[in-house]
Amino acid sequence: MKTLTIRQPWASLIVAGIKDIENRTWKTSYRGPLLIHAASFKIKNWDNIPITENQKDILRSYGAGVIDYDITSAIIGKVDLVDCVINHDSIWAEKCMPEHYKIYNWALANPILFYEPIPVKGKLSLWDYPNILAEPEEENGKLFCHCQIPVKEENQVSRFLGEEFRCNYCGGIWYK
Repeated sequence: MKTLTIRQPWASLIVAGIKDIENRTWKTSYRGPLLIHAASFKIKNWDNIPITENQKDILRSYGAGVIDYDITSAIIGKVDLVDCVINHDSIWAEKCMPEHYKIYNWALANPILFYEPIPVKGKLSLWDYPNILAEPEEENGKLFCHCQIPVKEENQVSRFLGEEFRCNYCGGIWYK
């Protein structure tokens, strides 16, 4: 599955559904599910972050124990990458200035915070997390989980609507 490495606190804000835009200096034609990887480096002094007062207020209001910004070097959740535009109207979108390079605003939706992070080293650009967090495959009209991830089974699986067990990472039916 496609994966993007992002520094903290931004990675946690994205999977918590607070930040709906990721700003990049390069565009992508990819649309679809995107794993969010928290980089090994995190911003320690929030006062030096070049953001608006509205954004600082949001960071302060969610900073006290609600979101874990300390998780690094791990895949912490998933979103859908739905668009890549310039000058999006979100408060998180950096705007292009005529004298500067273009800023592409990656529009994100449907955030999921994983109960247990998946430890893995990050990479630059979009990268694939190979054959471990697999998309569910269709069998007899149903989607089945084929994930092979290093997390505890009780954190990977939940009962869905009182009937079957589902994978919390891919959404497929658990078949063990």
